[in-house]
This record gives sequence, structure tokens and C-alpha cells, in this order.
Amino acid sequence: MSVDDLYQLRERAKAAMSRGDLNDAVNSLVAAAQQTHVAEHDYVTVLRPLVDVLIQRRDPRSALTVFWYLATNEPNGFTRAQAMLPNVPPVDRARTLAAAGDNAGAAREMENAGLVAAAAIYREKAGDFAGARALWSRLSNVTTNGADAYNGALIHFNLSRCAKKCKDVRQTREAMVAAVRLLEEAADHFESIGQRERAFDCFQVLVQIGRESGQFEDVLEGFVNCIRILREDHLKYFALQYFEDALAAAKEKGELSAAATIAREAADYARALGMAAAGAHYTVVQAELWRDVARQHIARGAPAEIAENAILAAILAFGEMGQFTRVGKLYEELGAMDLEPTRKAHYVRAATRYQGVRDEPLDAAPLPSHLRQDNSFPEVWHVDLIEWEQRGSAAEACADVLTDKRWPDVVRRKAMLARLTAFAVENHPEDSSAATVAARARLAAQLAQLQLYNVLSPLEALFARPEKQVKIAVLEALKTLFFKRSFVTVRAALKEQDPAVLQQAARAVEMLYFLHAFDPLARIVREAPQAPIRAAALSALARVDTLEAAEFMLGILEHGAPQDRVAALESLKRTKGMKFVDLARSEMGGVAAPVQQALREVLRARGIAA
Repeated sequence: MSVDDLYQLRERAKAAMSRGDLNDAVNSLVAAAQQTHVAEHDYVTVLRPLVDVLIQRRDPRSALTVFWYLATNEPNGFTRAQAMLPNVPPVDRARTLAAAGDNAGAAREMENAGLVAAAAIYREKAGDFAGARALWSRLSNVTTNGADAYNGALIHFNLSRCAKKCKDVRQTREAMVAAVRLLEEAADHFESIGQRERAFDCFQVLVQIGRESGQFEDVLEGFVNCIRILREDHLKYFALQYFEDALAAAKEKGELSAAATIAREAADYARALGMAAAGAHYTVVQAELWRDVARQHIARGAPAEIAENAILAAILAFGEMGQFTRVGKLYEELGAMDLEPTRKAHYVRAATRYQGVRDEPLDAAPLPSHLRQDNSFPEVWHVDLIEWEQRGSAAEACADVLTDKRWPDVVRRKAMLARLTAFAVENHPEDSSAATVAARARLAAQLAQLQLYNVLSPLEALFARPEKQVKIAVLEALKTLFFKRSFVTVRAALKEQDPAVLQQAARAVEMLYFLHAFDPLARIVREAPQAPIRAAALSALARVDTLEAAEFMLGILEHGAPQDRVAALESLKRTKGMKFVDLARSEMGGVAAPVQQALREVLRARGIAA
């Protein structure tokens, strides 16, 4: 559709309005608004008359939705939108007031809508921590089993934060303790069902709880588990950044022994990735920290033997990097300490051996800036509770995007259109007519176009519908949403009885190949009873170019069921990644003859000499 078509639709709408056919006018203008790629000055010429027609058609929520898009790009737009508020429900009034800067008013409206968490968050933004504390207290009796333990933990964490602002020491401590307990329970639950990304959220919140409470044990537990999950998901640069964050947190709290241990593990990990300079950097950091640990013990009057052990650890690390001048100076320090005479004499002799010895050249550098990625921690203690309270509403999820100026115009346009569709289906949950079912399927496609994590909850709610057409549309949408959480719905689809749904689920599995999809894909191979489903997962795994995926595929060739071996072999022939090629070459001589033949077939198909 061209801009000329857009103008034609606009003129058609004008003609329809002149003859009083409001439905045709709305349909023409919404069709024109589907051109989300056009310039802003062309786009708004469609939206302004659309607002007018929707008002005439007595559809105030849809009119306000379109006006929200216009308001975000106009000075004081949301202030002017307040004239439309008497005819919309409290939740829409709240969003409009918040966008206009009236967080206290937004809180009152959210409370009127029964959305207590949202109301509490707006009260926090307004600086009314006593009011927010009262609202979090109302929610603190939420069910706390399994996944609900996570929401309960976030509620208690928010309660603790607000109680701290209100200087209630007892409630701060009690709520914080409850939050830690519930987070650990939730993390165990999520990991047991294969949702490690949700467990990761738990551990990130645990880090924040430790920072708020001053309990370094919680900070350390959170970071250690975040790093573990990132390493298992092969998000190596994120993992190194989390090592650095953990190091900084430990040093800030004066926990130098823990910092030195973290630096040692970071060095080992960086070297395993082939990042020699980063490995050397963390090794030197480790050595310097052990030296500082020794001085810390001496300053505290601890026994000399404790400081001695720390200095020896520093010597080992500096020696590993060939920094012999610093090794010699540390031996001199040991020789001057109040230790057993024979050990002191040994250290003095050792120091003399390093006199005049030159340091080896040191190529050490932290993670390069071009490899760093944004690992800023979102306020999940707010964001996830809003999602929980919205209960999968596409209209509300789209409203979050539409009223957020941080998103590009094209994304907010698509969110606006999806919200208009959502009204048609969410206002009539019991309607199973062909038109409404088709609208639900269309909504799934529109949500997918946003390409945002925010749409997963509404898609999960749509998949829970009984209509086959809607389930298939959701699975089609998930094929383009490369998040580990997408597998939650896909795995649920694999338990469906309808052959068409199963077939679409297999297609989704095959398309969801990305770096950290290994774990859910491997689970499907291990658990799916249907050979075609396992074949789809193997096809995706063959395109996940990591050593872990390559080793898994080799294991299938060696020990898998006959159908799985065939599927794995054909998938490996079609892929382009080099991790399996390298593994095949290194393992060629150590596997059975049939596996050797399969490996040669893969290499020949890829045009590589065996």
C-alpha cells in the first residue's frame, strides 16, 4: 500500500462520515493506519479524523488510545487528553494522569480499578511511601507456592523498601527476610521446570535485596547464581560483566577475600573463552586483592599466619603472570613478618632470588568496550508485578508500550493498532463467533510485530483459549520471538492432542534457534515422545553454533534412537556453523565406525575434507 492508497482510504472515510456510515469510516481509517512505515506528518492525518469518528461512534477507550499516540508527540498532549477521561474506565484515566505527570491521581485511579500493585507503584513515584506501604501490606498475603512465591517475594521486597523509607526498622527487616526466603523457593521452582531465565530474575532481585539490606551474603549469592546461569546459556560477555559487577560490590563492602576469589574465577573463565588479555587482567586483580587482604588482616591485628596465606596466594598469581619484581617484594614482606624463624629465613632467601629479575611483558586488559553490552538491571520488582496484575491483558500490555516515549514511533503505532484489536476480543471473552476468533488470531499476529518481551504474557493468555485457530496463530507468532520464555507456550503446545496444533508447534520449535536456546531445545529432544517434534528440535540445535550444542548433537549420533540419528545427521549437513566441524575433526579417531561414517558425511556435505 502506498501513500496514495492512504489518502484514498482517508477520502473514503470522509465520504462515509458524510453519509453517516461510521463503521465504514472507522474501518477505512484503521486500514490506512496499518501503514505504520509512513512519515509522521502523513500518519497523523489519518489518526486525527479517526479520533473524531471513534468519539462519534461512542467508543471512548479506542478514541483515547489513538489520542495517546498523538499526545506523546505533541507538547502538553496528555493534559489535553484529560478532557476525554470522564467516559473511560479508571485504568485509562490513571495512565493519562501519569503521562501528564500526576502520579498521585494515577494512584487513586488504579486503586479504583482494583489494581493495587500499580497503585502502590504510582504512590512511590509520587513520593507517598506511607500510602505505598499500606498498599503493599494489603498484597503481602498473596499465595506463595511455586511461581507465586516469586510474586510474593517482590511484594515483600517492595514492602520492605517502603517501610525503610518510613523508618520502620522492624517491618523492614521482617519483609526483607520473607522476600529472601520466597526468592530462593521461587528460583528452585523455576530451575526445576527449566525456566532458568525466571530463576535469573530471582537472583537479580536477591542482589538488590542484599544491597538494600546491607547483607553481602545475599549480594554474593545473587551474583554467583546469575553468573552460573549466564555461563550455562553461553552469554559470555554478560557473564564477564557480572563478574566485574560482583567484584565491585565485594570491594565496596570491604569483602576482599570474596573479591579475590571472584577475580580468580573470572580469570579462569576468560582464559577458557580464549580471551588471554582479560584472563591476565583478572589474575593481576586477584593478586592485588590477596595482597590487600593480607594488609587488612595485619591492620586488624589478626595472627600473622592468616596474612601469610593471603600473601602466598598473591605470590602465586603474580608469578603466574611473570611479575617477578612484585613477587620479590612480597617475599620481602613475608620475611619481615612475625612468623616462625625457619619460615622467615626461607622467605628472605626466596626474596634474594628475585633481585634483578625482570618482569615478563604483560598483555592485560579488561573486557573491551566494544564487547560490553547493556546489562542494566530493570526494576522487575515493579515490572513483573504489573504483568502479574494485568493477567495477560493485551490491551494493557500495549498501553504500556504506547504511552512510553522511549519506544520508536513505529513500535508505538503497532501497539496502538494491537490495542484496538484487543478491545474487540477482551471485552467479549465468552464470544466464540467466527469473527471474534479471527480477531483473536489477528491480535496474536499484531503482538508478534512488536518484537517485545512484553507481549509474551498476552500470547500465553491467548494460547489458553480453546480455539484451535487461535492456538495456531499464537505459535506462528512465537516463531519470531527469540526469548527463552517463548518455549513455555511451545512446550505446552507439545502436549496438545490436535495434529494441526502439534504440527505448528514443531514449526515453532524448528525456528526458535538462538544462542541461549540450547537448554529448552535439549529438554524437548529428551522429553518429546513424537519423533517429528524431536527432529524439529534437533534441526534447531544444529543451528545453535556452540560447543555445548555440538557435543549434544554428537551424542545423538552416537547414542540416539535410529530416527533421531537420521534427523541429526540431515540437520547437521544443512547447517553452516563451525563448532560441530571442529568437534567432528577432533573426535573422528575416537568414535565407533558408524559414527565416523556419519561425521564424514557431514563434512562432505559441507564441502570440507574429512
